[in-house]
Amino acid sequence: MSTALIVVIVAIVVLLVVLLALSASRKRARAQRQGRVEARARGAEAERRHAKADELEAEAQRFQREAQRRADAADAERTAAESHAARAREVDPDS
Repeated sequence: MSTALIVVIVAIVVLLVVLLALSASRKRARAQRQGRVEARARGAEAERRHAKADELEAEAQRFQREAQRRADAADAERTAAESHAARAREVDPDS
């Protein structure tokens, strides 16, 4: 009887070890799936941020071009005003 009891106990222990191994394997697989999902989410977020950065960079370049255009226009206007002032001094040196 004691041999049968030992066989039953050993079988139960082996069964528990197998169940624990399966549980650990499932837990590892679940963690790997979760890691892949999180990695995809991080990749998508990085892609969105990259697209936003590209958009902001393009906008900054547009603002820079507009600022340069306005600066060039202001320089041209200042040059014209200086030219008019010089002509005005030539025409009427007393004023």
